[in-house]
Amino acid sequence: MTKVEKEINDQRNELEKIYTFMKKKVEKEEIGHFLKDADIVYFVGCGSSYYLGISASRYFTLKTGIETKAIPGGEIVFAESANVSGKLKKAAVLISRSGESTEVVIAAEKFKRMGVPTLGVTLEEESSLARSSDEKLVIPVIEESIVMTKGFSSTLLSLQLLTDRLAGDLNASIYEEILSKVSEQIDAAYEEIIRERLFEGKHYVFLGTGVYEGLARESALKLEEMSLAKTEAYSTFEYRHGPKALVEEGFVITIFRGGEKEERKEEEKLKKELESYGGKVIFREKLTDEPEDAFLRIVFSQILALKIAEKKGVDVERPRNLTKVVVLKN
Repeated sequence: MTKVEKEINDQRNELEKIYTFMKKKVEKEEIGHFLKDADIVYFVGCGSSYYLGISASRYFTLKTGIETKAIPGGEIVFAESANVSGKLKKAAVLISRSGESTEVVIAAEKFKRMGVPTLGVTLEEESSLARSSDEKLVIPVIEESIVMTKGFSSTLLSLQLLTDRLAGDLNASIYEEILSKVSEQIDAAYEEIIRERLFEGKHYVFLGTGVYEGLARESALKLEEMSLAKTEAYSTFEYRHGPKALVEEGFVITIFRGGEKEERKEEEKLKKELESYGGKVIFREKLTDEPEDAFLRIVFSQILALKIAEKKGVDVERPRNLTKVVVLKN
């Protein structure tokens, strides 16, 4: 078993531990209290952490009613178009697994100069991000692989729990129900991918709305990083507006299903349409009525990426052109 596969399977036990840790932490400590006072909260990250930020920001708005915006770290640092000035009261959540991603660390320093309070979210206690942020949330997960797997699910779970606490809406029974299904969901993903031979597609598309759009984008990234597969990701119904022109035999299209009745009806219509063009459409169903299940639904894509890599003979331990931490040099 590769280190990557081990870390994917570690989620069977580690997600429960993260839940217990975070539930106690947010009940005892007032973490990120300043986020509740903001008019807008920026969620900043790079790569997987940026896509994690998309899901976390949507979840935060849904639960608190506070406006949010997910922004890639590079836009804060280098692009004048990412204007974060103005009269709104701001706060920022900065996400980096290593706590050393150059753009995220510089973004933390830039926000500090602007007087914007920051919460640094990382797996590394002694990292630059942890030191430079006004407050820090260190997730107790050790992830050695270059690609982010259990670190993604653990961090998203942690941010969901923090959000629930800030919103006064932490429903332990929902999380306990979801966590009771972790091994079952992992086993089912392996079985479905092998049974349906999903690893034999020639092109992969991931679709999701709201909280699940970030999962769709992270799914595409996982396949690119781990298996060098051709992938795309979109907000679900945006796929109708141009990208569907490419669909043909050999396309595997995964839809992270939403929860609203009208949304689900439209997803059914989209599935039939895409199948009529020759695509194979996979529905990934919700585990609960509410979006608390977001942190777990990404596991399917991690396993799919692993199986495609195995089929193609790609070494997931040494993904092409990638390093664990992106540090920009002068």
